Amino acid sequence: MIRIILPLAMAIVAFFGPWAGGSTGSEYASNTVECLLDVKLPTAPECRPDGSLNDQLIGYTVAGGAAAAVLSVLGLLPFVGRLTSLGVLAAGAAGLGAAGLTAFGAMGEQGLTAVGWGAWATLALAVLTIFAAINGIRGEGEN
Repeated sequence: MIRIILPLAMAIVAFFGPWAGGSTGSEYASNTVECLLDVKLPTAPECRPDGSLNDQLIGYTVAGGAAAAVLSVLGLLPFVGRLTSLGVLAAGAAGLGAAGLTAFGAMGEQGLTAVGWGAWATLALAVLTIFAAINGIRGEGEN
């Protein structure tokens, strides 16, 4: 159950929370979210996030977190749970990369005080998501 809640919370915080410079995740991931709502794959050219690597990682954090939460519903089955944990791990890694690049980028420009709470909350939820995914791959918490 935690592998459903954590990626979904990470995607929500990454989308609505402020990142560096006062911009929110919705500015980076709006076209990706629109494609997800239209049931299109985010790998289609019109659905990919635009901008720098950091901007793209924010978009993939939102899309990956939502996809990992949906896949984790299937993960309630015993064997499938270990396989879907790989998707949760990938979503957590994208969130960790996005928040890390945001923090490193802000350190060189304005300092860490310019990083918004959305980036820090995404970082914390990404770490927790990675821990939950590793725990799921190991088979912990299964009945």
